[in-house]
Amino acid sequence: MTPRDFTAASPRPALSAGAAPSTADLLRSEQAYEQVKSDIVACVLRPGETLTEKQIGDRYQIRKATIRAALTRLMQEGLVRSEPRRGYVITPLTLRDVAEIFDVRSLIEPEVFRVAASGLTERGLEDVRQAARKVLKPETLRSHVAFLAADRAFRLALAELSGNSRLAQLLGQILDQSERVLHLGFRSRDLTQLIIGQQKELIHACEAREVAGIVKLARSQCLALKKQVLEALLAGAKLQETNLQDFA
Repeated sequence: MTPRDFTAASPRPALSAGAAPSTADLLRSEQAYEQVKSDIVACVLRPGETLTEKQIGDRYQIRKATIRAALTRLMQEGLVRSEPRRGYVITPLTLRDVAEIFDVRSLIEPEVFRVAASGLTERGLEDVRQAARKVLKPETLRSHVAFLAADRAFRLALAELSGNSRLAQLLGQILDQSERVLHLGFRSRDLTQLIIGQQKELIHACEAREVAGIVKLARSQCLALKKQVLEALLAGAKLQETNLQDFA
């Protein structure tokens, strides 16, 4: 095939339908994904809330193609679902969902921490301590949104020491699910001191290089947090299958 003569007078060739997205398109999609996800996790977008593509576009000032790319990722993560003739629904939460989320976390988090603790270095430990110090900053403690985001960052700082990005990513996904539940729990009960205490226990266990102890501790902490959150939510729910969108 003869190459085209690209002169100043030549028309600019159009992108084909299958052309790869530009860097700017990818950046916009990532920003849209992070914005919507952040609002879902913080329950700004409430469990059970229905949104159309137009509503999402107007709210976040993003284009339809960008919206769809972001929503596809959120559906894959179980935070959004598509319903015919309704649009998109923020995945509802039931008390059963809450129990299952923390049960899964109690399986994943201890194993991730076991791998991380097995090769823990002093530098890695200092990174975890630094993440814990950020949790205690006055500006963080003034907002449970900032506090829970900082707690997630603390746990991922430890997870990343595993050297296994897939394990850290897996933990990040279940932490997103549990953080959404914790935002609802905070509306009935202040869990700040419980979570801070759990962080301190984890750091002490890491400092002692007690790998088996870290695994046992992480599992018991998840189950203790599950108990506290369920008790807080049950205070306003009558049935095990009650949709928790009413808490948001």
